[in-house]
Amino acid sequence: MDMSYKRAWMLVEEMNAAFQEPLVTSMRGGPGGGGAHLTGAGLRVLDLYHEIVETAQNAASAKIEALEAMLRPTTDRDIPEGK
Repeated sequence: MDMSYKRAWMLVEEMNAAFQEPLVTSMRGGPGGGGAHLTGAGLRVLDLYHEIVETAQNAASAKIEALEAMLRPTTDRDIPEGK
């Protein structure tokens, strides 16, 4: 995701603070290793997010198609290297 571990944890902490229940829990490392897991609330938020994205895509699909129809055709030469 092109972000530091510290930045990722800072964002997780901000999300946890913004919601009534934490979305992510973590366990410190050790012999069995640590890790992070979505809580029940985290899973519900993720499900709702995916539903919102799907709803928005469905609602906008005709307008997106109209915009795409207005674009010039592209070729491989139009795409910068590394993309």
